[in-house]
Amino acid sequence: MDDQDQYIEVWNDLVSPRDLTWSLVACGGATAVALILATVLSGNLFGWGLAGSVAGFIICAVIVAPKRTVRIVATDESSDPASAASPAAGGGVTRSAS
Repeated sequence: MDDQDQYIEVWNDLVSPRDLTWSLVACGGATAVALILATVLSGNLFGWGLAGSVAGFIICAVIVAPKRTVRIVATDESSDPASAASPAAGGGVTRSAS
């Protein structure tokens, strides 16, 4: 199986379906628990829901590792770093999912 086949495209970026599913479950679960707590405690639903979604984001940031490798490639011996990094000069940033 090709390395490209194990990813799906979401908003013009390649993501792992497994990581996407776990992230949605973690964020949705944390938000649902926060809303249930807000209902039981007669609290502000918006504030608790927002806090739950932020907690879900933090959980996702911890459990899902980035897959992107960024390499800066310069092909000329130019002393100007701005011109070496421009795509027109033959250099630049390449991205690959690994």
